[in-house]
Amino acid sequence: MPYVDTHQVESPDMSMTTRRRLIASLLTGGAVIAAAPLFAGQASAAEAGGPPQRDSADNEALNSSLERESRMVATYRKAIVGLTENDLIAMTLILDHHVAYAQALTGYLAVDVVNPSSAPLASPSGSVAGMARQLATLEDQTATIHTNIIGTIKGIDAAMLLASIVTVEARHAAALELIAGSSPIAAIGN
Repeated sequence: MPYVDTHQVESPDMSMTTRRRLIASLLTGGAVIAAAPLFAGQASAAEAGGPPQRDSADNEALNSSLERESRMVATYRKAIVGLTENDLIAMTLILDHHVAYAQALTGYLAVDVVNPSSAPLASPSGSVAGMARQLATLEDQTATIHTNIIGTIKGIDAAMLLASIVTVEARHAAALELIAGSSPIAAIGN
């Protein structure tokens, strides 16, 4: 029997613990998803007797993605300052995903990595509910940037890495839209 993932949607006035559960349920496995193409590439390389096939023409685009992820890390580091325990746990989960994406891109680029900026994209502060819409917009923009870059990528491993990141960032945006008070249908359309 196939696994079916179900989520119970609650109202925007949900409790802190419920918000944490919502974010955790929507994002479970995000860091693993982002790193999966790298592990798959390493396994394939081990079986084939060589390193994963990389196209150096992808380096500039991948460094651009790394730049965006590094700036998302800096943005979430600003966002978590002063949060209550439950909100801190939920937002740290998203921060950890962006850290994992930046590490995965850095690992993939290896010696071709360009030192990315660590300037935040915004300076969110206050409660999670108050920051959620701004962060959802940044997540959506980041997913769009990566999606556009996928169209220029030549190497399959690089495209798979970015696609796995986009999938989770879309979940970030949807979860944050729900917290901001959007209806479940509107959040999904984000």
